[in-house]
Amino acid sequence: MHYLSHYYTEIGNNNPLFSVGLIVPDLAPGFSKTYNQVLKKGPEPADLQLKQLHKGILAHYEGDRRFHNSPLFMQQVSRTIQSMVQAGLDRQKLRLSVIAHIAVEMLIDRQIVIQHPDVCNDFYHTIGNATNHDLIAFFDLHSLEVQKREFLSKFQFFKDMRYLYQFSELERVVYALDKVYGMVARTEFTKIEKSQFLQGLGNLDGEIRYNWQEILNA
Repeated sequence: MHYLSHYYTEIGNNNPLFSVGLIVPDLAPGFSKTYNQVLKKGPEPADLQLKQLHKGILAHYEGDRRFHNSPLFMQQVSRTIQSMVQAGLDRQKLRLSVIAHIAVEMLIDRQIVIQHPDVCNDFYHTIGNATNHDLIAFFDLHSLEVQKREFLSKFQFFKDMRYLYQFSELERVVYALDKVYGMVARTEFTKIEKSQFLQGLGNLDGEIRYNWQEILNA
């Protein structure tokens, strides 16, 4: 799942640190390695606030495990790959299975932004109430100095830019997809590829408009 999708599936728990925990793995580079080597093996923090952050991180991975293994999600990824190929994208050059996976997640977030702007507003309000003092204390508890610096920098940018609101424009989804894929493959989409992605995602956008909740809740 993507940022807003995690928050949407956990509506009801509006603790700021829990909500930040939901997005830590996607904002902190290489956090899954940290999770597997440090957090997964260690006990929950004793502090009640830090415990909420810890629980949010665990909920992120549990949500991903369920979501990524859902037949409906995998079917949607397959249809997205087909749509990208039909738009002219070269699956020999690009890792379309990876791109389609990320694209479906982003398109679901896009529909939440469009159909439920109140959820996006609440999301940013909630994570904005998390204090840096608690975030720093959590990373320091586990001696994660590098991860702390990287996360705090990205988290501030994420809040200041109101990043997810941009998904109301499909072109911005393609832009975000290019940036994320660039970190994975160390390359950028060409101008023609961006146009092809826009066409391919446009073909899927109308479909996901009506089935995103079914996919998310499968």
